[in-house]
Amino acid sequence: MNNFKFDKYLNIVNEEKVKHGLELYSPLYPMFRMVDGKLYVAVMLTSDDDNVWSKDSNVKPEYWVLIDIETDKIVSFNKTEENDFVLGNVIEKTYDNSDKEISKYTVMKTVEYKDYLKNDIKNFKMPIGEKLEKLLGKEIEIDGEKVNIDDYVFANIEEEISDKLNQLVEMMLWTKYGSIIFYYDLLFTKIIKEEKVDLEKVKLCIEIMNNYYPGVKYIDNLFNI
Repeated sequence: MNNFKFDKYLNIVNEEKVKHGLELYSPLYPMFRMVDGKLYVAVMLTSDDDNVWSKDSNVKPEYWVLIDIETDKIVSFNKTEENDFVLGNVIEKTYDNSDKEISKYTVMKTVEYKDYLKNDIKNFKMPIGEKLEKLLGKEIEIDGEKVNIDDYVFANIEEEISDKLNQLVEMMLWTKYGSIIFYYDLLFTKIIKEEKVDLEKVKLCIEIMNNYYPGVKYIDNLFNI
């Protein structure tokens, strides 16, 4: 999922930013901007020190680039304080409940997998294990207390299992999160190829970018629809 069709816009901006001495700035994923009824590709650049992933950051990109969709040529390379992309009133940023849903999903999956492994350890018996259990029983005495062997075995590996499960769930989350950008790429490309601008599709792009970059404000204003 790395061969995004909008990579070419990132390459264009990365090449141009060097000419402006902005090696410590990075382009965000390409977006759109409506100018006099015509749709352009717009790319924001933020400082590498900006935390675009935190809602508390309130980042306003210091630079932005306008690219002609038909020619792939840069129309303007702008310093925001000199040529602001915010026209008129600021449109407040909106979010969905992604953070809460991700936290809920993380807890749910971690507990679900841990319970599954615990039950698997208890219920799955190899032939040699069944023979040992018949001879020695299901319980052993430790420090004067009888404990279930399977519970004892699981308790000794539970911490390591929890660490591995956290890594697994985190990987799953990033995979799911990454798929959003994959779909965004498909939507982005479809909009570019259509002869008439579908504003509903463009609005969905705004929603995706607002949630993908929680620390970046004024995304709605950049689109200017």
